[in-house]
Amino acid sequence: MRILRVAPDIYPHMVGGFGIHIHEMSKEQVRLGHDVTVYTASEGVKSDYKAADGYYIHNFKPLVKVLGNSIMPAMLFDLLREQSDYDIVHAHSHLFFSTNLTAVARKMGSTPLVITNHGLNSQTAPQWFQDLYTVTGARLTFAAADKILCYTETEKKELIDLGINSEKIEVIHNGIDTDLFVPKREPCFDTKNLLWVGRYVKGKGLDYLIDAFNILKTKHPDVTLTMVGRGPDKDGILQKIRDLNLESSIIMKDFVPNSEIVDMYQHSSVFVLPSLEEGVPRAILEAMSCGIPVVCSKLPQLVDIVDGGGLLVPVKNPQALADSISKVLSDSSLAEEFRKNGRRNVVENHSWKDTVKKTIQVYKELV
Repeated sequence: MRILRVAPDIYPHMVGGFGIHIHEMSKEQVRLGHDVTVYTASEGVKSDYKAADGYYIHNFKPLVKVLGNSIMPAMLFDLLREQSDYDIVHAHSHLFFSTNLTAVARKMGSTPLVITNHGLNSQTAPQWFQDLYTVTGARLTFAAADKILCYTETEKKELIDLGINSEKIEVIHNGIDTDLFVPKREPCFDTKNLLWVGRYVKGKGLDYLIDAFNILKTKHPDVTLTMVGRGPDKDGILQKIRDLNLESSIIMKDFVPNSEIVDMYQHSSVFVLPSLEEGVPRAILEAMSCGIPVVCSKLPQLVDIVDGGGLLVPVKNPQALADSISKVLSDSSLAEEFRKNGRRNVVENHSWKDTVKKTIQVYKELV
């Protein structure tokens, strides 16, 4: 099958679960014998090349970025000209201009379009803009798709409430490679190392994470936090860390290769995710697969996933976040329970191979 994938960024040029998802999906589909090309708009990347994992990349230079969103009208002309060469077009996230372009192209062509919803709401756009876009651009983009993929029944209901035909929506869980992300053989509960991985944007709730860490230091003065990622708000968070005199306890890394991040998970005590908005982040699944307890925001789609593998806290509540982290750090038996439950949950319900298999089955039903 010839597959055209469309996304604004891809790993390793984008740090975070979204970029890795695009990369891993393309890599696995190539391994299964499919021909995959990715249209993307990553900055500082050559225009055309073959990735080491066998898929092809055609990169469009963005004219401008708005709220972190690459605007590249030239992609539309290539979509109109070349989409008929592919059996399926698979775009990722209705929140990006690249996916809006695939919706326009679908209206003018015949190649089936699949859109994966990676979370209904933006982590960067102001709320008034998000509300306006949801009932206009988002609805029109979804309407053009032949099939919409989402991770949970909660997300499916959100799309139905938006007016999307339920028959167009398929729930396929997000997944990770549970053979790669494995627990450390001998867990050590004596250390107090927290880990966060993601993009520095408002929707990640990082101000609340730093406030919670500052509170936590009063009870656990030896606790450390490692933060991995890039993004437009990184300088602001760095300044907040300096203002609170936390530099000696917080390690900030721009990028850790996917092949090395397993070791980072394995040597962490708690994975923390204080996001205000999310889809189903790969980082949570990776941490749980490595047997790391999770403390994250109580977002509806994460309740069943984290259940038994960590603690859920209200959004925008640094005190609750600090208290929950402290509870895990102070109780090794609870940490061990979360460790076992989290690993079992991911292995049983979030296999990456199963995710790819079900995605390809959707393609076959449309072709």
